[in-house]
Amino acid sequence: MNKSFNKYKEEQIHSMFFILRILTLFFCATPVFQSVFEGLSTDEAVSYNVFAAAVALIILSLVMVFWFAIDAKKKENKVIRVLEILIFFGLCMISIHVSGLHESNYKFLFIFLIVAYTIEYNIQMGLIIAGCSSAYILLLDLMHSSTQSVNIYFENDLALAAMFIVVAWTLGFYVRLERNHIDTLINFVNRDGLTDLYTHRYFHDYLKEYFDKVADIEKEPVSLIMMDLDGFKAYNDIFGHQQGDQVLKIVAKLIKENIKEGQIACRYGGEEFGVILPGVSKEEAVATASKLKNIIDSYVFEGQDHLPRQNLTISAGVSQPLGKGDTPAALIDRTDSALYRAKFLCSNRVEMYASVFEEFSHKHGEDEQLINALQPIKTLITVINSRDRYTYSHVERVVLYCEKVANYMKMDYETKKKLICAAYLHDLGKINIPKEILISDEKLTNEQWVELKKHPKDSAEIITHVPELKDLAPIVLAHHERYDGTGYPNGLKGDEIPYLTRLLTIADAFDAMTHRRPYKATKTKEQAFQELRDFSGTQFDPDLTEIFIAAMQSNDSVCLVEECG
Repeated sequence: MNKSFNKYKEEQIHSMFFILRILTLFFCATPVFQSVFEGLSTDEAVSYNVFAAAVALIILSLVMVFWFAIDAKKKENKVIRVLEILIFFGLCMISIHVSGLHESNYKFLFIFLIVAYTIEYNIQMGLIIAGCSSAYILLLDLMHSSTQSVNIYFENDLALAAMFIVVAWTLGFYVRLERNHIDTLINFVNRDGLTDLYTHRYFHDYLKEYFDKVADIEKEPVSLIMMDLDGFKAYNDIFGHQQGDQVLKIVAKLIKENIKEGQIACRYGGEEFGVILPGVSKEEAVATASKLKNIIDSYVFEGQDHLPRQNLTISAGVSQPLGKGDTPAALIDRTDSALYRAKFLCSNRVEMYASVFEEFSHKHGEDEQLINALQPIKTLITVINSRDRYTYSHVERVVLYCEKVANYMKMDYETKKKLICAAYLHDLGKINIPKEILISDEKLTNEQWVELKKHPKDSAEIITHVPELKDLAPIVLAHHERYDGTGYPNGLKGDEIPYLTRLLTIADAFDAMTHRRPYKATKTKEQAFQELRDFSGTQFDPDLTEIFIAAMQSNDSVCLVEECG
């Protein structure tokens, strides 16, 4: 979308039309004043100045008021557009009539209308006005022809009529070329050269414009699907980028052919695709995503049998706005989180975004005391999100990993609940850390590290003040202890560290390795697994490390949700 460009262009054209119409009004008024003052002496003309000026201002004001009243509505109303043209055409006719009909020197006034409306509309409208203007002045000449054998007025006005037609056609043709050229350039900007889907830029611009124009996002929802090709990197490595490009073209074609009119398919980047579904609920969007997934999964790509899974599949995340006050950026983040969950943790599936807190409340609704205790904690996490989006997203993912491991280990209800709650609360203490430390992209000073290392104690202290949660305090307090005893805050070692904390520590470190960290490159899942093994026995419990890796590599467990409130 090029909303700012189009708005600027419309404003400039509107200003030009305004000037042209003002000129038309003044030129039309000139012969009227000439007719009024004709035959008057200088003294008589002067005595009429005030009266004439007042009348002129009143007439011009009425015309301008009427024009402004209909100008804003004419875009949506064809009748008003036609009415406006007829009014200005009529003003030109009146000027010609009062200035001598066929003898008038003001027949050129029609050129203003031809130029203005050819530019505003198109060559067809310009030729219609030019044709009507030519017919009118030539008809006047014929109606008032003299007894002479040659009608000199008709002869002269043939050239004027020809000029009307030529100006309308030439200007209209140029305007058409200019608009086509702009559309072509905009298409180059908005369309991906490889897949012919809309681009990443168009994707963001469309969502922003949708949010801006919709009065109530809850009544007119928009759903988002983010899709990523599973195994595409391996396919590229085996067959090369040219063959990989062919796969992207095929996937794009399958997406375009299987979405409805008005739904927007985009290439978001690399092998990632996005689909915007205006007016569609997230449940319907899940059905659309599942349909697209099944179509792409069942397509036989050349050489797919050489891949680890013998097939190219997609993972997809789905979300929709949460209501008034939501933003396009937040919607994209949530959908991307759902895709991350579908691809990175489970792969080859469609995941619908939901809230961690809502999901947790649903699963543990019978534990009313716990849910009530978590309510104020949820508020604190929301505050952390407003200060540091990374910490917030980190908490979301750590909860997710812990849920996955708990399901894999078949933990009993109470133990699983403790692990998930501890993961949900482990970074609460960061609310006391200055924002400049949390969001810093520079290496922290020793003093800043000391400040940052206070957050486990602060987290435990916050939890201790909530009776229903105080049993979680030791788990949260120790989540930066190391298996060899070199961690903080208390230097606990081995089994001295709570069992659930040892699992939480692994999940916490795994997420730190696989997501943005200052001065450290983001690792792939496989690289992170290797680093966990490298530090097994020193930083991490060796037995739980292998269990964690096995759980993360499994597809058996049900993934939890994305957001903490």
